[in-house]
Amino acid sequence: MPHYKGLFDSFPAGQDLPARRRAAAGLLALRRKLRKEVPPRTVEETLLLATWNIREFGRNAMFGQRLPESIQYIAEIINHFDLVAIQEVKENLGDLKQLIKVLGPWWEYIVTDVVAGRAGNTERIAYLYDTRKVRFDHLAGEVTLPEKKGVYWQLARTPFICTFRTGWRRFSLCSVHIYYGKAKALDLRRLQEIESLSKFLADKNVRRQEDDNGEPESIILLGDFNIFSTKDKTYQALTKNNFVVPEFGATNLAADKNFDQIAFHDPRNLLWPKARDLQVKKSVPRSGVFKFLESVFRDKDLESYDAEMTSTCGAKYLKAKNKMAFYKNWRTFQISDHCPLWIELRIDFSDKFIPVAGGLVPGRGVRAGEKNGRAKRN
Repeated sequence: MPHYKGLFDSFPAGQDLPARRRAAAGLLALRRKLRKEVPPRTVEETLLLATWNIREFGRNAMFGQRLPESIQYIAEIINHFDLVAIQEVKENLGDLKQLIKVLGPWWEYIVTDVVAGRAGNTERIAYLYDTRKVRFDHLAGEVTLPEKKGVYWQLARTPFICTFRTGWRRFSLCSVHIYYGKAKALDLRRLQEIESLSKFLADKNVRRQEDDNGEPESIILLGDFNIFSTKDKTYQALTKNNFVVPEFGATNLAADKNFDQIAFHDPRNLLWPKARDLQVKKSVPRSGVFKFLESVFRDKDLESYDAEMTSTCGAKYLKAKNKMAFYKNWRTFQISDHCPLWIELRIDFSDKFIPVAGGLVPGRGVRAGEKNGRAKRN
């Protein structure tokens, strides 16, 4: 569990009691909602994988620094998962390091260098993982596309691919923050980025199925694709390259855009088992979008953050004519303008392996010449 003492110690003794009570109530509300909507973490049966664009994580120029309370809320959410891809980490790693400190020493992170250039927006991509459950498995790199007829073309923000191992499974994660461009469903550069990257990764993984080059046999492409709708060409660019994309729903705060996705290129079906393969509580789904504004930074909390907005934003807030509009924007820089997206994967296949390996049933893994537990006689 995250460390809580640092947050409450940050409130002066005997002062700021309303803010202290607000933080405690917010944490309890988050915990109740997470327990209700997200399956419990297991030691060895399942993996809870998430992706989250945390708005300008580390940048303090526009609306001031994130509050310790906000970092604590982010940590509370992340702690309910095992492995999390984070997009929009900024050049300043202060927020990320503070987040790791709150999560505890068993959490580790891997982060890219800053993407230079205007389109790159001085962003990084990071993976956070609980080392008690997940192990980084040596391979890491920023994806660059091959040249075509002597022309080199790359994504505005370089995708980050890493290999992880947990339980019975080893897989590659490729995290992206796709170019946004024009505020419409079909931006041509956005479409080109998704098409080019998904085709490159799919072709690479198809070759891997025939050539054991040491890399995993499954690729998960996840992150912020800036997809408006599952009916758009940007979404179809994933599926036409044989990525399996579960239906998650909208991931922005307005709940009208399918910006974020988790897509599987998994020819042998190693990571995306059918529903019957995994028994879960009927009331708990196996994937979802966690809507944190139902628990913290709610509309009705506006007045309680008056002092914090004044201290972090000063004249910007005091001069704002529409305080609610200002607050709704400010809170996206405290938590995010995206909701985390998550999925539960099965990582323990002992009950299927043992009867096959022991010759009790036919299947992959039975030694040559054996079937149904009987050795072939000479």
